[in-house]
Amino acid sequence: MDVPALNQTSASLTLFCLPYAGGSAAVYRDWQTRLPGWVRLKALHIPGRGVRYEMPPMHGWPELLDLLVEDVQSSVSQPFAIFGHSMGALVGIELAHAIRSRYGHAPIWFGASACKAPGSRERKLDWLSCPEEEFFDQMRVLNGMPEELLQNREFMELVLPILRADFHLCGSYELRDREPLECPMLVLGGSQDLEIARSSESLSAWARETRAPLERRELDAGHFFINTHRDTVISLVADSLARAFHSRGSGVLPSRSYA
Repeated sequence: MDVPALNQTSASLTLFCLPYAGGSAAVYRDWQTRLPGWVRLKALHIPGRGVRYEMPPMHGWPELLDLLVEDVQSSVSQPFAIFGHSMGALVGIELAHAIRSRYGHAPIWFGASACKAPGSRERKLDWLSCPEEEFFDQMRVLNGMPEELLQNREFMELVLPILRADFHLCGSYELRDREPLECPMLVLGGSQDLEIARSSESLSAWARETRAPLERRELDAGHFFINTHRDTVISLVADSLARAFHSRGSGVLPSRSYA
């Protein structure tokens, strides 16, 4: 159904996007041109890569959240949403709660992609010290890196500290007792994602993180469908965002045509 265009001067939102383990803000480099014009995308930078390449990777949740909250604080007094893929979704949900706790603002929408729900995660505390081959085996399960790169010593010495830090963040995650969010959620999964497929509840359990409706969509893809099925992901995110924005009583229906 066609709807009127959104008046960007009176209604718009910021979409904070977070990358997967080992990834950078560049994962979202061309999303802005494919999203509706009323969405302002802001990809967040994780230490150890991109513009924060010279910053040591972070192993602890409090330090990372302090950094990211500072990055977004100037934008959270206006409507905002959060999307993350894999580790990015886990960081995103913690960022949403940190923003709500510190500033009293909450996202109007949340998107979790290729990520086990917070309540379905198992702790694993040896990612910083486990043998390299064990680490590489996990990378193979995720199909996150070509074998030739895994066997490239020079390359792996460069990226392994970042990957270990990110995996440690995920492995050391502890779910805290707190009130759920109030915003609608979109949860995306890949039918060929072996890591997610091990537990049928790993995606549906995201419903515990919000009191609002949750929409779950499955793609015929592996763990990194954010790259292999990029246009589909962007389309699903844009449509879900539009529904959430309208349902909050903005007074204007967002346009479904892309900028």
